[in-house]
Amino acid sequence: MLQRFFTGVLLIAACAAQLRAQNPSPPQIMTQEQLTVRIAFEDDRPVPPNLRVELLSIYGSSVEMGATDTSGTVRFTRLTPAKYKVRITGDGIVNTESGEIDMTDSGPSVTEFVHVKRVPLTTDAAPLGTTDVNIPPEARKEFDKASEKMDQKNWNDAKAHMERAIAIYPKYALAHNNLALIYVNLNQGEKAVESFRTAAQLDEHLQQANLYLGHFYYDNRDYKQAEPYLLHATSAEPRNPQILTALANAQMQNGELEQALANAQKVHSIPDHKKFAICHLIAAQVLSDRGENQRVREEYAQFLREDPDSPMAARVKDALSKLDTASK
Repeated sequence: MLQRFFTGVLLIAACAAQLRAQNPSPPQIMTQEQLTVRIAFEDDRPVPPNLRVELLSIYGSSVEMGATDTSGTVRFTRLTPAKYKVRITGDGIVNTESGEIDMTDSGPSVTEFVHVKRVPLTTDAAPLGTTDVNIPPEARKEFDKASEKMDQKNWNDAKAHMERAIAIYPKYALAHNNLALIYVNLNQGEKAVESFRTAAQLDEHLQQANLYLGHFYYDNRDYKQAEPYLLHATSAEPRNPQILTALANAQMQNGELEQALANAQKVHSIPDHKKFAICHLIAAQVLSDRGENQRVREEYAQFLREDPDSPMAARVKDALSKLDTASK
């Protein structure tokens, strides 16, 4: 009888530690770097306000989140010189990702123009969400003022304007989301979680809220709470190995073994996923529970090929050796 090598606690700790290690640290603040993104439709007409604009590293990890103002513009300030791209999502447009934006040798300010396509109208198309059509102009003005203060890192004034926007229109999902960001920067973690939860309840597609809450509950080992947020996050980024790995582990801890195995295997199908070789240990755990020792061997061997210098490599080799001995 094979003695299971990885206990649940060991695997939880290993996954959480590796995921945190892979999560990029905030960029070093350099006040001279600013990226202005101007977004328009293909006919150069301005896009509506409050489209979500996510600043990504060139490798696809999230750096910062913003929203278009009434002119279709969003600004990211105090950035480290690096290569970036942006992802634009929202009601009425086709999700769009820009090409490479090189800020390594471009001076203190860069302006990037991005065109997006309208979602084709069909006879059975659902109407735009309330966040598009029902936000009062006064609330939008307060939101824009808050966004300006956030760009200036003036968090207290930003908070006051964002709270006014919410008072005018309590269902303003993006305002709740950005208020949560303000609370993060004011080191008010409990209020940040509460505001992100409200934002996600109002708009389940708010990626930043889903990511924050998913990782918050995951890091606190509350896998039941983490899973729905991670699921929504993977819907927006189905090829993100970090989110998929966290989701697979959360599902395994929640006893959803088939889903956990499927998502761990999805990670392996993503090019350049080797930083997340831990997915093979998640798969091995599920397969071990099912008694599929040959497939367990394959997962262990794949882990060692992809991450031979891992601190866990010695233990995996030992587990592989025990499996080989047991099969003789």
